[in-house]
Amino acid sequence: MIGNLLLRFGTDEQKRHFLPRIVSGEDKWCQGFSEPGAGSDLAGLRTRARLVDGEWVIDGQKIWTSDARTANWIFVMTRTDPEAQRHKGISMLLVPIDQPGITIRPIRTMVGGSSFNETFFDGARTAEENIVIGPNQGWQAAMALLGLERGDEVATNPIFFGAEVDRLIALAKERGRSGDDKVRNELVKAYTRTQIMRYLGFRTLTGWLKGEVPGRDASVSKLFWSEHHKVTTDLGVSLLGADALAPTGRKPIRHYRADDPGAPNSSASWVDTWMAAISGTIYAGTSQVQRNILAESVLGLPKEARPK
Repeated sequence: MIGNLLLRFGTDEQKRHFLPRIVSGEDKWCQGFSEPGAGSDLAGLRTRARLVDGEWVIDGQKIWTSDARTANWIFVMTRTDPEAQRHKGISMLLVPIDQPGITIRPIRTMVGGSSFNETFFDGARTAEENIVIGPNQGWQAAMALLGLERGDEVATNPIFFGAEVDRLIALAKERGRSGDDKVRNELVKAYTRTQIMRYLGFRTLTGWLKGEVPGRDASVSKLFWSEHHKVTTDLGVSLLGADALAPTGRKPIRHYRADDPGAPNSSASWVDTWMAAISGTIYAGTSQVQRNILAESVLGLPKEARPK
């Protein structure tokens, strides 16, 4: 995500320095957006940065930072002008992780993994030039990046979720439920949704070829695949029946989206993927946020009432 963002908005020096290191794998990045009191309400963030002798000094906390313990850089949303309006006093900073001012603590999830982390900034520093677009222009950078995050799976979604539906069909046969009209109806719906993802992907990729940044299509894609995944894994666990209460076999190789194509139909794979699927409707903008975006920006409906 950060590589695509720098391609569009980075300075020449940022592109020369960071892009080759991203491609080579020398630098691994994580994202510092959510805070304990500002998850979906990104503009409510409290992490602050001030410019001191040519460096940004950062204080605050981020949460749900994926892969922070294996990354060596983090792009951080910070408030750089506390007097400005909520969306206008924010900057996106590029910050090296390996420094005394940053502490990372793992968060163990209900599936037993700990890829999420809390990240604490206590006088962390980064060079003045490590800012995307410019001071107090972080909201523009964040919206572009979120579009990339929500839309960057369009090419692989049909592959991963299509393979998951194939496993689901096989599971229905194994469990003697493939002749059940209700199950067959749900399987047809699941297959149809993967084909819709395929054509959504074509549309988004066509926009990329024209130099467009994913916008509304990204919200459609994120909402669609995350809700599909939740419903599909619900069906998988339902087919397992009582075996879902004491899962056995190989656990998922990956918890992000579907398990890998070719994964066995073990109860452990389905149950863990089912639990992780719930988070897909939350991260990168909740399903409720995506619906609001589409209702307001596409359908022209009145904006949701917000507290003053």
